Amino acid sequence: MLRFRIKGAAWSMQFSPDVIDALAACAQRGRHSQEAVGQLYCADLSAEPIRIDRMTRLTPQWAGYSGVRLDMGAVKRERLEMYAEGFHCLGFWHSHPEPRPTPSNDDIKMAREHAQAGKNDFEGLVFAIVGTDAFPPGLGVWVHDGVTLWRAEPEAQDVGVIKLSE
Repeated sequence: MLRFRIKGAAWSMQFSPDVIDALAACAQRGRHSQEAVGQLYCADLSAEPIRIDRMTRLTPQWAGYSGVRLDMGAVKRERLEMYAEGFHCLGFWHSHPEPRPTPSNDDIKMAREHAQAGKNDFEGLVFAIVGTDAFPPGLGVWVHDGVTLWRAEPEAQDVGVIKLSE
């Protein structure tokens, strides 16, 4: 399991082993790969750590080597289906064709807009990016509160490296 925490935060996020394996399988490989995108879900928002129990992979409107456009109708439908199963959406993940991913300006704008739109429902939107390096360095995790994008760092307990499949 990998656990991430924003510096100074009283809470942390923990990715389940199944989610880590599924995210690692979505890493971009090769120059003809396309960005992948999906959502992150948890069953219990009051737990500590907040456990990311499920991830999904969405079919985007468009995807290229270094860009992806969400199908917002599919996003909303999936959230309703997952909520009916007892899961709450925490945010989005997508892949980048770089070893240690960092959000682009478009990524930050999208995270801010979704965080602001959801302000009545949650305090922040989780935003994860899957890079090409092994995890944890190859998995970037942030939380956007509608104003600021906060970096969540892997906790010291995560000393192992999760290799990505070739």
